[in-house]
Amino acid sequence: GLMKAKIFLISLGVIFSASWSFADQMGPDGDKFYEEAAHFENACRNTPCKAPYAMTILYNQKTRLNKLNPATRDQLKNVVIDQAQVWRDTILEGDYYAAGRTRLDWVQAYYKNDTVVGYKVQYSEKAWYVGDCDFNGQHSSLKECTEGRISEVSYVSPDFKTYFTDEDRYAEFAFRQD
Repeated sequence: GLMKAKIFLISLGVIFSASWSFADQMGPDGDKFYEEAAHFENACRNTPCKAPYAMTILYNQKTRLNKLNPATRDQLKNVVIDQAQVWRDTILEGDYYAAGRTRLDWVQAYYKNDTVVGYKVQYSEKAWYVGDCDFNGQHSSLKECTEGRISEVSYVSPDFKTYFTDEDRYAEFAFRQD
């Protein structure tokens, strides 16, 4: 009896610690949004999207394009800050150090019959590869380290309550390209 209980608790711990490293969030009708995201992703695989879907770039940090209303931008910013928290338990457990300021890189809005059905967003943080330099935990010791960005892509529902990482674009480090 006791041994079984211990094994059960250990396996629960494994399940919980595994799920904690995903900030993905499921809101009301979240399962419907997962399906919708698959539909618009599929419909927009080629340009232009297949009807009744359409895609518009609403924000691009590099080109200074910003067609997002401030409320939507704030909501998306909150989502990406939440999503980037996962990096503390994943990529940043390895040989990377991040500045911790999450930037919204670009936002695509997907429409079905002129109604927004979801967003696809890329976000990033300035980061350093510390595997080949003498990083001692102090910011000043990052000078010799290779600078880049950690970036990731997520899908976000129109109510901002459901979001999940694009499985083809999990957090990755790229050398400085700004």
